Amino acid sequence: MICSNILLVDNNKIDVVSTRDAFSKLGIGTTLHFAESESEAWSLLQGDNKISPTPKIILIDINENGLSGIDLLHKIRETPDLKSILVFVITNTDNDENKVAALNLNIAGYIRKPIESESNIDFFSILNDYWNIIEFTSEKK
Repeated sequence: MICSNILLVDNNKIDVVSTRDAFSKLGIGTTLHFAESESEAWSLLQGDNKISPTPKIILIDINENGLSGIDLLHKIRETPDLKSILVFVITNTDNDENKVAALNLNIAGYIRKPIESESNIDFFSILNDYWNIIEFTSEKK
């Protein structure tokens, strides 16, 4: 995989472990960073705990309780050095208002989260195939 860092923003610990396991089983060669909240994610993108290099892909569960993914998307799209990040919304709930808001913020995809572990492997395998055909620009020096 060309992308060296991916950020997952999700406050469901089971989903985080499942994602980590899927990346490991698939041999996805990237560093997966985790944030449980919008503020923690923002700190990893712009704060004292900033990830380097900046992730080129972010996975956000915008429908989790206590997680304001739409606000985080707004911040990302309004920040010049972050606005080109590919953001995928992953969710296990139906919320048309959030879906429309996310699509209006130029997300790369709005995807239903698989519930079973085996489906999770298939889900991330498909995303990995997609990521591998995208050409990322090199980091600024």
